[in-house]
Amino acid sequence: MNIQLKQPFNLAIISFIILVIGAVIFTQHNTQFYKTPIGQITQITNKQSETTIDQNKNKDTLHKEHIHIKVLNGKYKGDTLTLSHKYTDSLSDSEKYNKNDKLLLSYKGKEDTAIIKGLKRDSSVVLMIGIFLLTLLIVGRKSGLNSIISLTINITVLLMVIDYFMKHGNQHFFSLMSVTVIFSTIVSLLLVSGFKRKTYVAIISTLLGTFLSIGISQLVMTLTNSNGIKYETMSFLTIQPTQIFLASVLIGSLGAVMDVAITLTSSLYEIKAQQPNISLKQLRQSGINIGKDIMGTMTNILFFAYLSGSIPMIILYFKNSNTVTYTLSMNWSLEITRALMGGIGIVITIPITIFVAMIFLKREEANR
Repeated sequence: MNIQLKQPFNLAIISFIILVIGAVIFTQHNTQFYKTPIGQITQITNKQSETTIDQNKNKDTLHKEHIHIKVLNGKYKGDTLTLSHKYTDSLSDSEKYNKNDKLLLSYKGKEDTAIIKGLKRDSSVVLMIGIFLLTLLIVGRKSGLNSIISLTINITVLLMVIDYFMKHGNQHFFSLMSVTVIFSTIVSLLLVSGFKRKTYVAIISTLLGTFLSIGISQLVMTLTNSNGIKYETMSFLTIQPTQIFLASVLIGSLGAVMDVAITLTSSLYEIKAQQPNISLKQLRQSGINIGKDIMGTMTNILFFAYLSGSIPMIILYFKNSNTVTYTLSMNWSLEITRALMGGIGIVITIPITIFVAMIFLKREEANR
C-alpha cells in the first residue's frame, strides 16, 4: 500500500526535477525572447588597478577595464561593443563581470551611448526557486504542494492589487491591502490545513490578531504624531506615506501571526485528540505554556528578518563616520517600528487563539 502511494509522489518529484532542469536550460538560451538587448562578454582587456583612500580613510581598490561585448538579440544582433567599466573590491556601487557573462544593455546602435544595466540573472533565479519548491515538495509532500499553490495564488493576487492601484491612482492602498490580507489568510490556511474546525479557529485568530495589532499601532502613531518614524527614507513616494507603511506592516506581520495561530491551534487540537478527557481549563493552561514557548522565538525571528536587510547600509554609514544615533535612525527607524508592530501582533494573537479555540471546543463538547 505504501509503495503504491509513494510511486505517484516519486514520479511527481522526478517530473518536477526535469521541469526545473528544463527551465534552467531554457533561460540560458532565451535571449531572443527579450526586448532588452542582451550582450555576452567575449573578452576583458586593459585591466588596471589602483588603491583609493576617501576622506574617512577608508581604503579600497579601484579596477578599470575594457569589456568586449557581442550583442545576442534584437535589431542589432551581432554587433560588437567595447565599453569602459569600473568597479571596486567593496562592490558598494559597482559590479564585477567575468568572461562569458550575459549582460542587460541599453543600446540603440551607437557604441558611445551604450550602457551596461546589469547581469542577466534569470537562470540563477529559476534554479533557486526550483530548489526551494523541490525542498518544499519533498519535505511537505501534499501539504508542500498546497503551500506552493497557496504561495502562487497569494503572489499573483498581491501583484494584481498593486497593478490595480498603480493604474487607477487609487488612494486607498491600505484598504486594498486589507482585503488582500483577508483573502490570503483564508486561502492559505484552507489549502494548507483543509476545511477543518482548527482551520477556522486559525483564520479567525490570524485576522483578529493582525488587524488588532495594526489598530493599536495606528492609535499609538496618531497619539505620538509618528515622532521618530523616518518616512523620508521611503524614497520617491508621491503619495501619503503612512498608509503605504501600515500596508507593508500588515503584509509583513501576517506571516508571523498566521504561523503562531496555526501552530497554537494545531497543538491544542492535537492535545485534545490524544487526551479526550482533558478539561478545558487544563487545555487552556497548556495553550498558555505553548504560547510562552513560541512567543519569544517568533518575536526574535521577526526582528532578525526586518533588521538584517539594513546591515550593509549600516556598515556603509559607519564607514563614512556617521554617528550611531543618526545611522540607526536613518536605517532602522522603519524596520524597528515594523518589528515592534509585528511583535504586538504575535503577542496578542496567543490569547486570542486560545480564547477562540476554547469557544469552538466548548461547542464541540456540547454537541456530543
